[in-house]
Amino acid sequence: LDETATPMSSARLRHLVSHVNTSLTSQICSATTTHEDRQKLVRHFWRGVLAHLLIVPAWTVPPAALLGGLVAAGMPYGGRGVLAMLGMGGVLATGPPNFVRALVCAAIMGMATIKRQARAMLGAFLASLLCYVASMRDGNIPRMPGLFSYVSRWAQHYYKEADLRGALDDIRPGGKNFFGFHPHGCLSIGFSINGTYNAKFMKHAGRTMWLCDPTLRRRNPGFRIMCEAYEADDHVIEACEPSDFKKFMSRGETVCFVPGGFMEAVMFEHGVDLVYLRAKKGFVKYCLQFGYRLHPVYTFGECHTYYSFKGLKSLRLKIAKNNVPALAFFGWSLLPNFPLPSARIITYVGRGIDVPHIPEPTEEDVNHWHGLYMEALLQLFEEKKAEAGFPDAQLQLA
Repeated sequence: LDETATPMSSARLRHLVSHVNTSLTSQICSATTTHEDRQKLVRHFWRGVLAHLLIVPAWTVPPAALLGGLVAAGMPYGGRGVLAMLGMGGVLATGPPNFVRALVCAAIMGMATIKRQARAMLGAFLASLLCYVASMRDGNIPRMPGLFSYVSRWAQHYYKEADLRGALDDIRPGGKNFFGFHPHGCLSIGFSINGTYNAKFMKHAGRTMWLCDPTLRRRNPGFRIMCEAYEADDHVIEACEPSDFKKFMSRGETVCFVPGGFMEAVMFEHGVDLVYLRAKKGFVKYCLQFGYRLHPVYTFGECHTYYSFKGLKSLRLKIAKNNVPALAFFGWSLLPNFPLPSARIITYVGRGIDVPHIPEPTEEDVNHWHGLYMEALLQLFEEKKAEAGFPDAQLQLA
């Protein structure tokens, strides 16, 4: 700078140089990277946290709230009262008819009211409210497109890396497509973040039915509200009862499903790639019956989303066979029911398997095509693990 310049002019000159440098840098970046690439360079972690606050508590909070409410309602009666309340909670968990649910809730409220303790009455009210929401008919919650827009835009920013890759161009939009997502993990993060709440997936697959556990979809009040708010013309979350499979597949809807289910969730171990698949053949039978194209999908990093309790596995597996997720897990230290932000969630879609249309498949037919599906899943895993950043990973098939 000119030594004769005044302090004021020197400051203005420095500001001008700084502005020119910044503008040039911005232009260079704009010329050498796409908008999508620039977006990936910036990780909006706290927006990702907010996106997860909109969906994760819907899974995890209502069961804990119901349990706490029942315990509080029974406390005035001591241990026997708590056990009685938990027993009535067990009846509610089986999904009885609404009149039975109403009678049980009335009994819970009545027992709590007799003791006239505020905590017990509040617990009984909370349990009854959750049961009321669970008993509501579908359609009472309006669609909220803003929910999908926000979560699909920011949820991936919560993780160190999250992406949907693979044979997306091999998907036939509007065709009979079935996507088997693996593994389940604790909360099916890959299925949810890279699939259910990923506009990129629907762009390639078209209208998609995301099928999940019937108890979760229909009896968990928080999850039920989220599912109804999520619904749109090109994406719906529904239950996976046999009647639901047949209804949607008879219409030729694109279906996404996690075959491993709660059995796979109970087997979860941090850092272990494990898929419970050998005994899961029903979805292959449906694909044969309705002539569907079958895509294996694998999420690398799902096994790094949580830490879990490993004990009593035999007992917990027996419980899981009755469709009860007998697992305990924790993730982020700040919010333990949230996944670990350090996880890398990379989901790959495999090439489609052209399954023949066999309205009445034999056991031999099912076993043959199920075997080919397992081979395709293993091939997808081996071909993509290095690209995903997990070159030493080994897949266990249970």
